[in-house]
Amino acid sequence: MLSKVTKLAHKTNIYKRKNNFANLRGAFLDLLNRDDPASPHYKAVTFDPRVPLEGHKLILKEDIPSKYETSKLKNGITVITETASFPNVVDLGILLDVGARDETHETSGALLSIKNTYYKTVLKTNETVNYGIVQMSGGNFEMDYDQESTYWKANCLAHDVYDLFSMMSDCALEPRSATAASIGMAKNSSDHKLVEYLHTGEEFSDRLMSTAFGLKGLGMPLKGLKHNIKNLSVNVLQKFQLENINPQKIYVSAAGIESHQEFVDLCEQTLGFIPKVEGSVKVREHTEYLGGEVRVQSDDNEIKLALAFHSVPWTHDEMVVFNIVNTLLGQSSSFSTGGPGKGMHSRTTKNLLNNPSYPFIDSANALNFHFSDSGIFGLSVTGAASSGPEILKALIGELKGLTQKISAEELTRAKNILKSNILMAMERQQDRLEEAVKNVKTFGSLRFQNYTEIIDKVTSEQVNSAVAKVLSGKPTFVAEGGQVNKLPSLDKIQNELKL
Repeated sequence: MLSKVTKLAHKTNIYKRKNNFANLRGAFLDLLNRDDPASPHYKAVTFDPRVPLEGHKLILKEDIPSKYETSKLKNGITVITETASFPNVVDLGILLDVGARDETHETSGALLSIKNTYYKTVLKTNETVNYGIVQMSGGNFEMDYDQESTYWKANCLAHDVYDLFSMMSDCALEPRSATAASIGMAKNSSDHKLVEYLHTGEEFSDRLMSTAFGLKGLGMPLKGLKHNIKNLSVNVLQKFQLENINPQKIYVSAAGIESHQEFVDLCEQTLGFIPKVEGSVKVREHTEYLGGEVRVQSDDNEIKLALAFHSVPWTHDEMVVFNIVNTLLGQSSSFSTGGPGKGMHSRTTKNLLNNPSYPFIDSANALNFHFSDSGIFGLSVTGAASSGPEILKALIGELKGLTQKISAEELTRAKNILKSNILMAMERQQDRLEEAVKNVKTFGSLRFQNYTEIIDKVTSEQVNSAVAKVLSGKPTFVAEGGQVNKLPSLDKIQNELKL
């Protein structure tokens, strides 16, 4: 025993002497402003990456096409996975078939309240623990929603999937607490004030939707009714969750995993306790298109006009046609009209912003929204308030121009831009997963892999016919800014639209 102690002490003294020598050597070289070639740090920095490490065996993995699989849990929750094609992080998603259109005047703003407090749980963990789980994983966790769905997404390394997915499930499905409801009210109020202060355009978009569909369903504002903020108590939020969230409306997804069945087992373990809904499930009410006009007068020197029409839902054959038209028109402003990728060939740039006849136009944007049972298509233009009638005339002329034959060059360019945007998005695993799960929710199958083939089949005649059809319907007209009283009536606008 003593001999071991003696040997250990002797070794320790030797190490100390070596360290002291190394420190002296390092100090001397530092004094000369020289590097120590014998130090491990120097060797690591100067190592040639092209030279194989001695004794290291390469681990090779071939690229393989991604495989998609779909299953249903016993309680009705849908699980979608994309297997790993090459080493990457794991992306996770929880999609709820619940959006702002499912809110009522009593629950309006519920989803914004949930978004503003989405880290706050109380049953298993809390906000601090949840935030720590995300930070320790080195990943990311977000929540967002639109008119028809709410999506929670996260990413992490494979060994953190269990912890992160469990945390995500709690955040997405746990009933809101009294604390979360109280904080949500304060944050909702701040959100509305910020929108008003920054003039983000969200109010204008909400006004367009409520004019088209009325103040219900698709016409409900995304951030909720401002006067309802103080009514979003814990009881109201829990009632909204209870009425609108059930297993049939829950879609769980993952990309970059090795085994579909393993992920299904994890989902069963984490979400299998949610009871299956017996009997009929609450069906979302169809939102009827109304159309009409709204004019908001102010003393601004700017005026913003939007002219839109009832379009088609996601499942309609002409959906892809309107997406091509959306690309044809483009999005243009006076700050980004030139250069590659800036919409230099779009019609809004060529015919409106760069047209010397319309020096008073500042921006023009195509409007194209599809929903499960409806759609909106049109054009929005902003410019000088003193030229409101001229701006409206140019807007109408641009829409009518879409009913005339489109050159092969322009149509091909629009198709290629649209395909390029889609393919670039599909290169990103996170975006691809979100599109896959929304495909399953909307169509019951995966269709994004065939988007490019569908786009290539569209002809100029189909574009002309689809646009002419919607322009013959009742318009939705929204005008905001100065001198809106000088604009022609809705009847006159409808007469101008006749082909």
